[in-house]
Amino acid sequence: MSGQYASGGGERAPVRSSWHVGVHVGSEWSVRCFTYPDERPILVLDTPGADVSVSVRDGTVTADHVDFAYALVKAANDYLIECERLLLDRTADDTDNGAVVAA
Repeated sequence: MSGQYASGGGERAPVRSSWHVGVHVGSEWSVRCFTYPDERPILVLDTPGADVSVSVRDGTVTADHVDFAYALVKAANDYLIECERLLLDRTADDTDNGAVVAA
């Protein structure tokens, strides 16, 4: 297999590869950042079904890595805010229906 597909005219056109990783988080997980005095940090998301590590390519931290880390923090904060909103909405709905839910 050459990594190409046949287009409508019969000629072969290159196709770029891509990938997507999804982690569905349950109750068994951990998130850690390993730091070392003179080495790059390693961020690890660990679940029973998958592990994801984030680190600096080639071992040298650049401004791009700092920008990425800030973007990661912002996205994680947005995720947190949305999770809290959904949990609070659900808890409020349960309370409105007479049920008591411990959050």
